[in-house]
Amino acid sequence: MRRISLVLTAALAAGLLAPLISLAVAAKTLTGAIIGFNGNQIIISTTSAAKYSVDTGSAQLLRKNGAVMSLPEILVGDKLEVIGTLWNDNSISASSVRDLSLYAHTGTYTGKISSINTADSSFVMDSKTYGSQTVHTNNFTSYSKNGSSATFKDLILGMTASVKGMWDRSNTNISATAVNGTYRLIDIYFTGSLSIKNGTAFTVIGNGNVIYGVDVSSATLQNKTGNPMALAGFNIGDSLRVWGKHISGSVAIVGTQIKDSSITK
Repeated sequence: MRRISLVLTAALAAGLLAPLISLAVAAKTLTGAIIGFNGNQIIISTTSAAKYSVDTGSAQLLRKNGAVMSLPEILVGDKLEVIGTLWNDNSISASSVRDLSLYAHTGTYTGKISSINTADSSFVMDSKTYGSQTVHTNNFTSYSKNGSSATFKDLILGMTASVKGMWDRSNTNISATAVNGTYRLIDIYFTGSLSIKNGTAFTVIGNGNVIYGVDVSSATLQNKTGNPMALAGFNIGDSLRVWGKHISGSVAIVGTQIKDSSITK
């Protein structure tokens, strides 16, 4: 029996008997760039070109600033800091994964609103400094318009918006905490043809085929000779003369006087 024990001891010492599982090398902190995903595993490559498979199943996922994040927020190319147990097969059982490419910046941006998406409460504004920026709002976003309290519905195309908010990877997508809209209405006059009539909202095709949306709810309505006429008297195809106010560059018009040049009586 003693002879068998001595033989086993000698074999282990010589490395002739290997364990059936991979041995843990050590607890490690590694930094690398993401080159791929495999389920809950993230494949990273370090500056020395070594590749590691990071198991995130039990890991705490954090942004650079320590805020909690979720796995879908991590993208190929992001730089990660991984803390965990490194195994001989270059797999890592991570206890912490920090995305050094994902962190919240704050800033204030100004631009003119060029489009509004009511479906997801977002809008696009054009900034001279940063170009086109998409602004996302939520129930916690505060609004003001010309200094007075407002809501998302008060935003208008052409309005100048000053947006305070946060962004992660690029300031082309901003999560707004506050939106301050300002605008100045200027006078406008044009002639055109009545294309669509929907209650007190007219669509008028003007010179150069510019399409105007005209709110006539507060406008003085007149026939060709200047006599008052009822809203019902306006017909599709009628030639109109339109006076109103609008934000510079906007085709949304608040009508003040509408003359139907096709109606004389």
